[in-house]
Amino acid sequence: MQAPGARREGPRLTGPWRWIDALAFHGYAWFLILPGGLLGLLIPRWGPLPFEVYARGIFDADLPEQVLASALNQYRYMKSMEFGFGVFSVCFRDFIYTDRRFNRFYLGIIFLGAAERALSVVLDGMPRPFYVAAIFIELSVGLIVFISTRRTLRAASPAVG
Repeated sequence: MQAPGARREGPRLTGPWRWIDALAFHGYAWFLILPGGLLGLLIPRWGPLPFEVYARGIFDADLPEQVLASALNQYRYMKSMEFGFGVFSVCFRDFIYTDRRFNRFYLGIIFLGAAERALSVVLDGMPRPFYVAAIFIELSVGLIVFISTRRTLRAASPAVG
Protein backbone atom coordinates (compact mmCIF):
# COMPACT_ATOMS: atom_id res chain seq x y z
CA MET A 1 0.00 0.00 0.00
CA GLN A 2 1.29 3.46 -0.92
CA ALA A 3 1.38 6.39 1.43
CA PRO A 4 -0.88 9.31 0.49
CA GLY A 5 0.86 11.62 -1.94
CA ALA A 6 3.55 9.06 -2.82
CA ARG A 7 4.50 8.78 -6.48
CA ARG A 8 3.26 5.68 -8.16
CA GLU A 9 6.03 3.83 -9.95
CA GLY A 10 5.19 3.91 -13.64
CA PRO A 11 6.00 1.28 -16.23
CA ARG A 12 9.55 1.45 -17.51
CA LEU A 13 11.00 1.14 -20.95
CA THR A 14 13.84 -1.35 -21.28
CA GLY A 15 16.73 -2.11 -23.61
CA PRO A 16 18.20 0.22 -26.22
CA TRP A 17 14.81 1.84 -26.87
CA ARG A 18 14.93 3.25 -23.34
CA TRP A 19 18.07 5.23 -24.26
CA ILE A 20 16.68 6.35 -27.62
CA ASP A 21 13.52 7.56 -25.93
CA ALA A 22 15.39 9.31 -23.10
CA LEU A 23 17.73 11.07 -25.53
CA ALA A 24 14.86 12.22 -27.75
CA PHE A 25 12.56 13.33 -24.92
CA HIS A 26 15.11 14.98 -22.63
CA GLY A 27 17.27 16.31 -25.46
CA TYR A 28 14.28 18.09 -26.98
CA ALA A 29 12.92 19.33 -23.63
CA TRP A 30 16.26 20.71 -22.46
CA PHE A 31 16.89 22.29 -25.86
CA LEU A 32 13.58 24.13 -25.48
CA ILE A 33 14.54 25.26 -21.98
CA LEU A 34 18.18 26.30 -22.49
CA PRO A 35 19.16 27.45 -25.99
CA GLY A 36 15.59 27.62 -27.27
CA GLY A 37 14.01 29.49 -24.39
CA LEU A 38 16.48 31.12 -22.03
CA LEU A 39 18.85 32.45 -24.66
CA GLY A 40 15.97 33.90 -26.64
CA LEU A 41 14.53 35.51 -23.54
CA LEU A 42 17.71 36.78 -21.95
CA ILE A 43 19.85 38.12 -24.78
CA PRO A 44 19.53 41.83 -24.07
CA ARG A 45 19.79 44.73 -26.48
CA TRP A 46 22.95 45.89 -24.73
CA GLY A 47 24.74 42.57 -24.46
CA PRO A 48 28.00 41.52 -26.10
CA LEU A 49 25.98 40.29 -29.07
CA PRO A 50 23.24 42.88 -29.46
CA PHE A 51 19.85 41.28 -29.79
CA GLU A 52 19.18 43.32 -32.93
CA VAL A 53 22.13 41.64 -34.65
CA TYR A 54 20.75 38.23 -33.65
CA ALA A 55 17.22 39.13 -34.75
CA ARG A 56 18.36 40.66 -38.04
CA GLY A 57 20.27 37.44 -38.72
CA ILE A 58 17.08 35.45 -38.16
CA PHE A 59 14.70 37.80 -39.94
CA ASP A 60 17.32 38.70 -42.58
CA ALA A 61 15.98 42.18 -43.21
CA ASP A 62 16.82 45.81 -42.53
CA LEU A 63 13.68 46.54 -40.54
CA PRO A 64 12.47 49.96 -39.40
CA GLU A 65 12.82 50.48 -35.61
CA GLN A 66 9.11 49.96 -34.76
CA VAL A 67 8.82 46.89 -36.98
CA LEU A 68 11.97 45.43 -35.41
CA ALA A 69 10.66 46.19 -31.90
CA SER A 70 7.37 44.46 -32.78
CA ALA A 71 9.19 41.45 -34.24
CA LEU A 72 11.45 41.21 -31.18
CA ASN A 73 8.44 41.51 -28.88
CA GLN A 74 6.72 38.61 -30.63
CA TYR A 75 9.97 36.66 -30.81
CA ARG A 76 10.54 36.97 -27.06
CA TYR A 77 6.95 35.91 -26.42
CA MET A 78 7.42 32.80 -28.58
CA LYS A 79 10.69 32.03 -26.76
CA SER A 80 8.80 32.17 -23.45
CA MET A 81 6.35 29.62 -24.87
CA GLU A 82 9.26 27.37 -25.89
CA PHE A 83 10.72 27.69 -22.42
CA GLY A 84 7.35 26.94 -20.80
CA PHE A 85 6.76 23.83 -22.91
CA GLY A 86 10.24 22.56 -22.09
CA VAL A 87 9.65 23.07 -18.36
CA PHE A 88 6.22 21.40 -18.65
CA SER A 89 7.83 18.44 -20.40
CA VAL A 90 10.48 17.94 -17.72
CA CYS A 91 8.12 18.50 -14.78
CA PHE A 92 5.34 16.25 -16.08
CA ARG A 93 7.34 13.55 -17.85
CA ASP A 94 5.89 10.77 -15.68
CA PHE A 95 2.35 11.91 -16.48
CA ILE A 96 3.14 12.26 -20.19
CA TYR A 97 4.18 8.60 -20.18
CA THR A 98 1.33 7.24 -18.02
CA ASP A 99 -1.71 9.51 -18.32
CA ARG A 100 -3.52 9.60 -21.66
CA ARG A 101 -4.60 13.25 -21.27
CA PHE A 102 -1.06 14.50 -20.65
CA ASN A 103 0.21 12.25 -23.42
CA ARG A 104 -2.26 13.61 -25.97
CA PHE A 105 -1.53 17.18 -24.90
CA TYR A 106 2.24 16.70 -25.26
CA LEU A 107 2.05 14.83 -28.57
CA GLY A 108 -0.51 17.31 -29.89
CA ILE A 109 1.86 20.21 -29.27
CA ILE A 110 4.84 18.39 -30.82
CA PHE A 111 2.97 17.31 -33.96
CA LEU A 112 1.13 20.63 -34.30
CA GLY A 113 4.46 22.47 -34.14
CA ALA A 114 5.93 20.25 -36.86
CA ALA A 115 2.78 20.65 -38.99
CA GLU A 116 2.93 24.43 -38.53
CA ARG A 117 6.54 24.48 -39.71
CA ALA A 118 5.69 22.36 -42.75
CA LEU A 119 2.69 24.57 -43.57
CA SER A 120 4.95 27.62 -43.29
CA VAL A 121 7.28 26.12 -45.90
CA VAL A 122 4.32 25.80 -48.28
CA LEU A 123 2.80 29.23 -47.54
CA ASP A 124 5.87 31.36 -46.80
CA GLY A 125 8.70 29.70 -48.69
CA MET A 126 11.81 27.76 -47.77
CA PRO A 127 13.39 28.87 -44.47
CA ARG A 128 17.02 28.38 -43.46
CA PRO A 129 18.17 24.74 -43.27
CA PHE A 130 18.02 24.59 -39.45
CA TYR A 131 14.28 25.27 -39.52
CA VAL A 132 13.69 22.60 -42.15
CA ALA A 133 15.67 20.15 -40.00
CA ALA A 134 13.52 21.17 -37.02
CA ILE A 135 10.47 19.74 -38.82
CA PHE A 136 12.11 16.32 -38.97
CA ILE A 137 13.52 16.56 -35.45
CA GLU A 138 10.11 17.40 -34.00
CA LEU A 139 8.41 14.67 -36.02
CA SER A 140 11.08 12.18 -34.87
CA VAL A 141 10.76 13.13 -31.20
CA GLY A 142 6.98 12.94 -31.42
CA LEU A 143 7.09 9.56 -33.15
CA ILE A 144 9.61 8.13 -30.64
CA VAL A 145 7.51 9.30 -27.67
CA PHE A 146 4.33 8.04 -29.36
CA ILE A 147 5.84 4.57 -29.87
CA SER A 148 7.24 4.49 -26.33
CA THR A 149 4.02 5.58 -24.70
CA ARG A 150 1.90 2.96 -26.46
CA ARG A 151 3.60 0.55 -24.08
CA THR A 152 3.71 2.72 -20.95
CA LEU A 153 0.12 3.97 -21.27
CA ARG A 154 -1.18 0.41 -21.72
CA ALA A 155 0.82 -0.83 -18.73
CA ALA A 156 -0.35 2.10 -16.56
CA SER A 157 -4.05 1.77 -17.32
CA PRO A 158 -6.10 -0.26 -14.84
CA ALA A 159 -7.21 -3.72 -15.90
CA VAL A 160 -10.78 -3.87 -17.19
CA GLY A 161 -13.05 -6.70 -16.17
